[in-house]
Amino acid sequence: MNLREGTRRLALLLGVAGAIAGGFASYLELQTLTSQRARHDRFEIQANSDAVQQDRKDFLAGWVSIDPKTGERIQWDQQVDKDGIKTIHWTKDNEIESIEAEDGQTLYPTPAPSAWLYLLIALFPVLGFLIPWGVVRSVGWVGAGFVQPAK
Repeated sequence: MNLREGTRRLALLLGVAGAIAGGFASYLELQTLTSQRARHDRFEIQANSDAVQQDRKDFLAGWVSIDPKTGERIQWDQQVDKDGIKTIHWTKDNEIESIEAEDGQTLYPTPAPSAWLYLLIALFPVLGFLIPWGVVRSVGWVGAGFVQPAK
């Protein structure tokens, strides 16, 4: 029985399987990240469009969103019907809560994904290899200390 060679082969086999699993996890996470980036970009394009900026300027110049019963600021909606935007839903602080597009989609403010997440995704296959490989090598090294023939 060659414990050293068997442990090495097992470590490589599990390392490769871990790298494949890490690559699959990387692909799935990348799909989520690109979807988040697309939602962020679409909202930002709509929120910074000329139609929204002009409507915000016009509204803030002459109106304040205050409930006449309580005297508190309230949320409000604004019909736009141009540049692909049907309605803008504003918060109490006159920030955009959501944008309802003419195609029926509702866009919400979505944070842009961090650049560090892309690096982490790239490391998934590497970590998928190193973790099982290192564990098997460590266990094999410890086990080899018990199986060494006496001198």
